[in-house]
Amino acid sequence: MRFLLIHTFVWTALCFGAPPPKMTAGLLPSLRSPQPVGTAVGLLPRVNPASRSVRVYRYSVSADGGPFHVIRDFSQQEYFAWSPALYEHDARVRLTVRDNATKETAQAELPYRTSSRIKDSETVVTPTPHPLIALVSAPGCPAGGKFRVAFLRPTDTALNYTPLEPCRGSRSNNVYVAGMRADSEYRMRAETVSAADTTTGAWMPFHTGLYDVAVPPVSIPVPRITGAAAEPVLIHALVDPWRPTATDLDGNVIWYGHSGTFLTRVLPGGRFLMLAEGANAANEMRRLQILREEDVAGNVIRETNISVIAEQLTSRGIHSNCRNGGKECVPGFHHEAIRLPNGHTLVLAGLERMYPAGTQGSNGPVDILGDLVVELDEDFQVASVWNSFDHMDISRASTDDEKCQGGSGGDGCTPVFLASIANGWLHTNTVDYIPGSGELILSMPEQDWVIKIDWKDGKGSGKVLWRLGTGGDFIPKSAEADPWFSYQHDARFLPGTSNRILLFDDGHRRRKTNPAANNRGQVWELDESAHTARLLYNADLGAYAAAVGSAQALENGGFTFEAGFINPDSIYARAIETSAAGKVVYVQQTYGGITYRSFRVADMYSAPR
Repeated sequence: MRFLLIHTFVWTALCFGAPPPKMTAGLLPSLRSPQPVGTAVGLLPRVNPASRSVRVYRYSVSADGGPFHVIRDFSQQEYFAWSPALYEHDARVRLTVRDNATKETAQAELPYRTSSRIKDSETVVTPTPHPLIALVSAPGCPAGGKFRVAFLRPTDTALNYTPLEPCRGSRSNNVYVAGMRADSEYRMRAETVSAADTTTGAWMPFHTGLYDVAVPPVSIPVPRITGAAAEPVLIHALVDPWRPTATDLDGNVIWYGHSGTFLTRVLPGGRFLMLAEGANAANEMRRLQILREEDVAGNVIRETNISVIAEQLTSRGIHSNCRNGGKECVPGFHHEAIRLPNGHTLVLAGLERMYPAGTQGSNGPVDILGDLVVELDEDFQVASVWNSFDHMDISRASTDDEKCQGGSGGDGCTPVFLASIANGWLHTNTVDYIPGSGELILSMPEQDWVIKIDWKDGKGSGKVLWRLGTGGDFIPKSAEADPWFSYQHDARFLPGTSNRILLFDDGHRRRKTNPAANNRGQVWELDESAHTARLLYNADLGAYAAAVGSAQALENGGFTFEAGFINPDSIYARAIETSAAGKVVYVQQTYGGITYRSFRVADMYSAPR
């Protein structure tokens, strides 16, 4: 009988081929468990058998028996530098591998312990791979209290602080100290804050390292003449080259991020939303394929990519096929990602569609590049989406018949795949959320419009409620001869208001008729029922940036604007502070590249207003 079974198996294998072996996965750490708080661990997958098809890898983590949360969604990048949370705990890392051709998956899990750095109840200061950042580890403090670190240079007159964090009882308290100059002596101490008093530890020395990257030259053409600013840190979202950088108002560099990262927004607690380069299985492109949240030390908190987002959009009627002959393609992220009050994230993505001859005046079939607003939950999974093709008038071309070149993109466009050239239709560059109503406003510079959409936290109709700008739904109220903005950036409601919009007016249309025209900073007050828009603030910024820009309200009643692309022959950028009266009162200038946005903040842990 045994001989018969073996004979039958061999005969079946010879005639029909043996079934392929099942895919299996393993996971190895670069460092053995346990490791002290603040140690980055390389995660190394081992998958059998070998395959010629593309495989993608997802990493999820559970802490102390809690639910698993995605830290990197399915990506072609096999290896992952995991930075465990900054407290001692037991984690489980789950690897899920998927074969994109067969859709077969395999899983592996790795238990890992993060241990305390504290010995003999003494606070410890540890250098980090970032030369301007220290890790301070202090003994635990009673639950209900708060912990922070104070730090300063010997010549400073005021203390700097990390944010207050809840005490962890018997577990140690750990925090990254950021916002320090290079090659400088600092002192730092742990502090416990309770309702009754503040307990301070002993001062400990720390010397920062030298820059390990090239930092941009900085000058101060217009110095401040008033007292200390409420927001003394200036974060530059440099995009050419791509590297976010922070300075104080004297121009000293006090922080920088990874190369190849495009900073969109600064979050509370020393977190940042970034777009980045990365491999993509769907479209063979690297530019702006990654959405990532990072901490101040450059550790990845969570990450996704446009390929896996495009997969999830299929169930919502968007079928991305960026290969030859495709009619619809989701080619990449661009311009914007923001954090919502509920912890979700909104990110802009491109959407290409092929349309028949005659669309937007074309002589033949035309590729049109529109926009998606994608809402992602806390694990960066798609929760809802707004599609511009569903709600905008496709017959209205861009104001200047803008084009996006095929291939890797450029001029702010995503990569283009469906044709050698695409109509740059909207070029949306800003998303702003309206608390209370749950609506959104979008800045669409290639229409010269700021629009409001019926979002209602992802449950609205998505319809356009109004269009602000030339040819829109509002009558301008202003004594200016040419009040309307054009090719605007960073249009958002002023903090605490739902009827006053602040924006950076690039002013392309004015520039065509007046070559001496500068960028402007504007505030518009809207009466939605009367459909009027009153120009309340219209500051001449004294410079002309050909593209990009940002706008922010300051605590002192003034504003700061970024003119990020001045003089294309030898590019430099200006962060320009204006007073409440519209006068330029401070300018910081960076050289050698484009600055997409800048942010004035209290410290490296605070978000802008």
